[in-house]
Amino acid sequence: MSTVSSSSALLLVYLRAVALATQALAVLLATGVLGMRLPLAMDGLILGALAFMNALAWWYARRGDEPSAWVLTAQLALDIVGLTAFLYFNGGYANPFASLFLLPLAVAATVLPMPHTAGLTALVVAGYSLVMFAYRPLPHYHGSLGDSFDLHLLGMWLSLVVAAVVIAAFVARLAATLRAREAHLAQLREAALRGEQLAALGALAAGTAHELSTPLSTMAVLVGELRRGAGADQRTDLDLLSQQIERCREVLTRNLTVTGQGRAEGGGRLSLQTWLCTLVDDWQRIRPQSQVRLSCSGPGEPPQVVVDETLRQALCSLLDNAADASAAVDLCARWDGQAVLMEVADRGAGIPSELAPRLGQPFVTGKQGGLGLGVYLARAVIERLGGRLVIAPRDGGGTLAQVSLPLAALAA
Repeated sequence: MSTVSSSSALLLVYLRAVALATQALAVLLATGVLGMRLPLAMDGLILGALAFMNALAWWYARRGDEPSAWVLTAQLALDIVGLTAFLYFNGGYANPFASLFLLPLAVAATVLPMPHTAGLTALVVAGYSLVMFAYRPLPHYHGSLGDSFDLHLLGMWLSLVVAAVVIAAFVARLAATLRAREAHLAQLREAALRGEQLAALGALAAGTAHELSTPLSTMAVLVGELRRGAGADQRTDLDLLSQQIERCREVLTRNLTVTGQGRAEGGGRLSLQTWLCTLVDDWQRIRPQSQVRLSCSGPGEPPQVVVDETLRQALCSLLDNAADASAAVDLCARWDGQAVLMEVADRGAGIPSELAPRLGQPFVTGKQGGLGLGVYLARAVIERLGGRLVIAPRDGGGTLAQVSLPLAALAA
């Protein structure tokens, strides 16, 4: 079932209120100022009924519910019936407010399906035809504003003003809503495309991990055999090589775990500070030549977080980029009751100006031999957790990567 946005329904309520207020003001001026004898009781009953219906529509729209097309059609049909009754008691089709018949059709044509618009069009034609042949004429007027014809022209002007304001406001608001919806759809399409790319990369990573496991096992066996006949100096190098091989196997096992193709390891809840210390220790096993200055601050105890391997890998990618730029890297974490802000900063050459607008897109890199996937994957992981990654120049030189994440996403 098609629906109408609550904002459009609320706007219609406000515009209907303007139209009813204008009709009520015209009746009061005609009777109170011009001295014309109008059916005040019937006019009050009709306009009051429409105002009550409008109040109900306002209450419904304020709840945020999106009315169905049938509900909005019913409202516009009551508008047409009420206007027909008002015109019947106030001069019929000769009443200048007869042009207000076009307002419900303008609204229907913009937001309702074609069958609903066609039905309302038929109702308008029927109502206008009725007041052409059956109506109570307005009393003649001769006063300071001229005769009845002059008064009719003045009423036509006022009716045109009301119709122009209502149509322009509604169409302008509807166009803005459509533009916002198009922008939202574009974001969804971009997110879907990014998801497809990540899925493809995940499958590729899983396949690569499987293919590398066999040569790594072979290398581990050969290192063990070489150690038997090696001297003391060679044993030191072989031990380092064995550690690096074991580290590579751990990374492959973790990747398989993340992609759901391996054995689950680790996990559980840790304090944010403990998790970051462990992350830095693991990372420095791969990059022992780099120095990381870790600092954590915030009110109270560090928040508890659930270990997320994808987030760990995202932070490691940012640390890798920072370590490639400078030997010393700062990792700072701050938290409050709602979010965590983690900053990875270096004192390198900074971001090239021609690269800055495209940073974070796949296969965009400024490093010699880089793949251009680290920042892209890191941003995808962070946004999946409801966070945001901002990379900008650092005060005093270098690059600053800011990762903001809601605590709820880390603790879930």
